[in-house]
Amino acid sequence: MEVYNVHQALKILQQYYITDSIQMVTRWIRQGKIRAERSENRKEGWRIHHDDLFEFIEEQRPGLPEVMGVYEWYVENSFSMLANDHREKHNKLDSEEVKGDRTHSEELIKQLMVEKSQLENQLINMQDELNLVYEQITELTVKIQKLEEENAFLVELYEQIDEMYQELKKKNQQEIGNAKPKTMERKLKKVMSAEDFKTIVKEVIDEYEGETIDLMQQEGELTTEIYPLFFNEDGKLKYEIINEGEYNCPLTGKEYKNLKSMLKNAIRFKLDKMVHQAKEELVAND
Repeated sequence: MEVYNVHQALKILQQYYITDSIQMVTRWIRQGKIRAERSENRKEGWRIHHDDLFEFIEEQRPGLPEVMGVYEWYVENSFSMLANDHREKHNKLDSEEVKGDRTHSEELIKQLMVEKSQLENQLINMQDELNLVYEQITELTVKIQKLEEENAFLVELYEQIDEMYQELKKKNQQEIGNAKPKTMERKLKKVMSAEDFKTIVKEVIDEYEGETIDLMQQEGELTTEIYPLFFNEDGKLKYEIINEGEYNCPLTGKEYKNLKSMLKNAIRFKLDKMVHQAKEELVAND
């Protein structure tokens, strides 16, 4: 079985109007569309068997290898067939002993010339038909190559769009993640009346029942002193108290996620100071 290298295979593919590009041949080999094997000598490159190459040609140009084979055989053998026919007729003349009949011989020669002319015309017509087929094949090959180029472009474009989509998706997820604190900030309680604040003051003072001083007397003072640190006159929480979804206490300097917890700790902070001061005064008086 005959074996071809890539350049030899390209020449055959050119004859069948499949491709003029050696890069396309090597690409088809790598894609497995043309079966080939590496030669032991790497300089020789790929080795392609005759049957494998023509199997690929048949897939690309169905029926064309058979048509080309018949045409090439006909071209190669037509004149030899005509010569054999002439030889047979000449022998027939000899056997019929009409050798001396010049007129009959001339008529036979004319007949042979007519047949030869008809045969040549048939070959010309066949060649014209093949040329027409080749032109159509060439047009189809150009269209296929354009489609392959367009397909490669679309594949590359899809990959770029997909990459952009993944980046946008990732960015969107990051923005959603960054937006969570803002969402939390919108859910934070931002309004409290002075009366509600007094209720919280009472709850905290109740925790100091064991103290020797009467803190209930300080209820009004605590409300008057602490409430304005957190709320405006309309009862709305001051803007600077909230930072990225959390409460910043101006008294303790700590951050809280719950408004009531922050206020209680602020009141405790103030009460602890008052209790400590009261105890110091008692010690001093003693």
